[in-house]
Amino acid sequence: MFRLTTFSFISPPASLAISLAFLSGCAQTPSGHLPAGAGHFSTVVIDPGHGGKDSGGVSGRRAPIFLREKDLTLDTAKRVRAELRSAGLRTVMIREDDHFVELDDRVNIANRQGPGAVLVSIHYDAVSNSGMNGAKTFFWRADSHGLATRIQEHLVAATGETNVGVIRRRLRLTRNPSIPSVLCECAYLTNPAEARKAATDGYRQRIANGIAQGILEEYKLGDVGIAPVPEISAPLSSASDKYHEHRSYRHLRKKTRPRDPPRWLTWTAEFAWSDWALRYRLEAYATLKSRAGVKRHGARKVA
Repeated sequence: MFRLTTFSFISPPASLAISLAFLSGCAQTPSGHLPAGAGHFSTVVIDPGHGGKDSGGVSGRRAPIFLREKDLTLDTAKRVRAELRSAGLRTVMIREDDHFVELDDRVNIANRQGPGAVLVSIHYDAVSNSGMNGAKTFFWRADSHGLATRIQEHLVAATGETNVGVIRRRLRLTRNPSIPSVLCECAYLTNPAEARKAATDGYRQRIANGIAQGILEEYKLGDVGIAPVPEISAPLSSASDKYHEHRSYRHLRKKTRPRDPPRWLTWTAEFAWSDWALRYRLEAYATLKSRAGVKRHGARKVA
């Protein structure tokens, strides 16, 4: 998951006064679309990750329940849309069915919504280690930190999952949009316990509620109560970043010496090229040659 620089932030819960202010503000559901609040947005672009030819992560063919990330992200995104619409926010879906959308096209769709919008990309994780678990939220832009923090807090509170944290990472959907943007990893499909929960409608609704509540809280309060982070200048993310990290981050990598070759390979090489092995081959050749001579002599007719 190459590693670019990452910075983890696990913010403390908002104060009681802020929470009460938010709850009182959401008591009434206005008709129509809400104007931009303290969060300076009134439109939420919802991106169900993957789709079409790109299944995303999977739970594994041998898992009791076979899950595809693209199916879960679409279902969760629709649930988030319903929650936000009922609260009066305008929503835009990147995709509403099972078709593939290029990452750059997702960025362009988000950018077309203008400065009064935010982008929330929804994903589920899948790794080789089935013990990995929890939820995390990625961001890059400094103006996305508050949104990421609130979504992460509510997502963890709604699901009870391990709080992996708010992580700063230069991804295509966190760095390239010109509007605040975050990417949520809601659960690990390769973790059997989390996969069983993610397969249920009720659990995906809890995930959607957490994401929606985080968005609504950021809309109502903005970044009040959340420590700011500095802006970091970095080039736009590209497809090659998956394999080649930017040179400005190379000095942060832990330097390790190359791995030694396997012991069996070392032993084989030593045996093949040692003087003892050479002598053994010569002796074996001489023995075989002498045996062949005895056989030929025994086959002669004695006059």
